[in-house]
Amino acid sequence: MREYTEATIRVSTPSQKVLLDTELLGQFSDGFWENSRNTSWEFLGKVVVSKEAAVVFEEYIPYDYKGYSVNNKELLSYVGERMLIKARIANALNISDFGEAEALFDTYKIESKVTSEKAFTEDDLLSQIADWNKNGDKFWTDRAKVSTEFISANGLVNVVQAMNDTSYDMKAMRKDLTAITKILKNPVIA
Repeated sequence: MREYTEATIRVSTPSQKVLLDTELLGQFSDGFWENSRNTSWEFLGKVVVSKEAAVVFEEYIPYDYKGYSVNNKELLSYVGERMLIKARIANALNISDFGEAEALFDTYKIESKVTSEKAFTEDDLLSQIADWNKNGDKFWTDRAKVSTEFISANGLVNVVQAMNDTSYDMKAMRKDLTAITKILKNPVIA
């Protein structure tokens, strides 16, 4: 039986944390890298924002741990738009945890606007929440509730402005992804 050890992934910005929490950890386990021989996703743990960026294992570094190159063109061709929206919000509003509200920014209604380079409006978010509420199913109404709470806590206008903040663009996100790659490739023992 294989022994496991949990890691703490320390990143230096809220946008890096959001990129790992809302997209990359899932891509390791059941997405882009799920069929790779690399099993390090089994050892990864929580992501925190810290001055000292590193993957820190508590006891030892697992023998088959390998860092990922998360700045991958093919990966970004599939999920880059939704990653960019979440990173923009994290960067502009200094938010490192979206909770379940991150699902709002994974919708096609939102992603398609990034692809077509159209500005976001308040109605884009509110209509998605309204669609979920119309469904009537508890899963969708719960999703609408947490999204409404996120928007209320951060301000609808602020969230929409953050989504439209083109100063954080694909180039800026690639810098964050390069930093994450460097962090993942150099694990240490606490």
